Amino acid sequence: MPEPHLENHVIKIRQLIEDYRSGRIVIPEFQREYVWRRSKAPKLIDSLYKGFPISSLLLWLSAEETRSRRRDPRPSRAALMSWLIDGQQRVITLSRCMNGDEGIDVVFHPDRQEFGLTNAATQGDPNWYRLSEIWDDETYRNLRRNLPPGPKGEIQEERFERARRILDYEVPTVRMVDHSFQNAVDAFTRINTLGVKLKKEDIESAQVAARHTGFIADEVQPFLANLRGEGFTRINVMHLFRACAFVARPDGRDRTPLHELDRREVQSAWNQTKRALLEGIGLVRSEFGLVNMDILWSGALLVPVMALCATLGPRERDARAITAWLAIAALLHRYSKSTETALDQDLRACRNPDPIGALLTNVRRHDGEILANPDDFGGALADKSALLAMYIACHYRGLKDLFSGANILLQSTIDRHHILPRAQFPERQRPSADCIANIAFISGSANRRHVENCSPKPSTTIYRSVSRIVASD
Repeated sequence: MPEPHLENHVIKIRQLIEDYRSGRIVIPEFQREYVWRRSKAPKLIDSLYKGFPISSLLLWLSAEETRSRRRDPRPSRAALMSWLIDGQQRVITLSRCMNGDEGIDVVFHPDRQEFGLTNAATQGDPNWYRLSEIWDDETYRNLRRNLPPGPKGEIQEERFERARRILDYEVPTVRMVDHSFQNAVDAFTRINTLGVKLKKEDIESAQVAARHTGFIADEVQPFLANLRGEGFTRINVMHLFRACAFVARPDGRDRTPLHELDRREVQSAWNQTKRALLEGIGLVRSEFGLVNMDILWSGALLVPVMALCATLGPRERDARAITAWLAIAALLHRYSKSTETALDQDLRACRNPDPIGALLTNVRRHDGEILANPDDFGGALADKSALLAMYIACHYRGLKDLFSGANILLQSTIDRHHILPRAQFPERQRPSADCIANIAFISGSANRRHVENCSPKPSTTIYRSVSRIVASD
């Protein structure tokens, strides 16, 4: 058996992008999702333009069988393939910059030597050039022919050429040759824990992938993608795994991680978890009229709901009691701090003969009350827990779109709208704009029309309408 060892190489960015797109460099399923914000792309390109180091890549070369992320390019033959252990965010960003796709369309201002993202301002300014066109040989030839004559054109050409030389930038790479799959997973978690700290969900996913090959790629990722497509964007892998572990061992005193269970047990619990979540979403939709998670601020709120839906039959469930607990837990900021500890307590409560009563006990304040107080509705919390309570109160009073007067529950989206725009507040006082008194609910289509028109009149209309509602109360 070959001895595991490390090899040091360099790879040009042009080749790196080509290898990733052709499937010679592949993202393994235990990797986290692509999480970089689009705003990081111009900064990465600027570092390369200036010749700054961007850290090395870690690749794993092995004949051991594993799985790639479903959305990655199709892997090539195993003998020609390298698994990307560290550097996924940079590689995917560079690949998207090459064509300016998936929202990462970087532009370059040669006179100012600045990089940015394309927007309405850059599209209307001929001094900004798309990086994808600078990197494309044929398009660049046409661009160069149209440069102004004289010194200015020569300076611009030199800077364009410098931007093109980014593709020849050599990135150092370290290759783990003939290391085991478990070593690759351990390297991934250790590097990211010591550097850019991994979320618990990333580490959990890596451990599950190491034990149950194909489960993340074939089961978890497609289900999450479907949830996000339906607007339930705040549910993450960790929420699903916590519920799944509970379903697998509902009578256990302590949580058993999924990577410590056998595959058959995990698969059975996963199927029940998916069903329970869909039923829980159905409860939320029927009781609150919510079609997505724009108002429901934390996916953790749905974990106990999933646990109850998985362990109680339809006739045993009290839908109004379950959703009432969810509303109170949100109002009282149940998962705003120490989420793991709170979830442990609430999942233990779900094993109680009176689970709703036990769950309510967990959210009672020190004085035994579960009533809200004024502080629950102050400051930026209006953007989170108190916002859901406000919405539910409005819902049961007959929520209407304050622009059109139509029933807002018939709309596909519900948006939070500032009556007085945040931009009108001094920067230091801007968080106070998020107080409940300055928030109204409108349909997504009405909000988009208001943004497009950029007119102050709708806010005035809402202000008067809200004033009438407050006065009538």
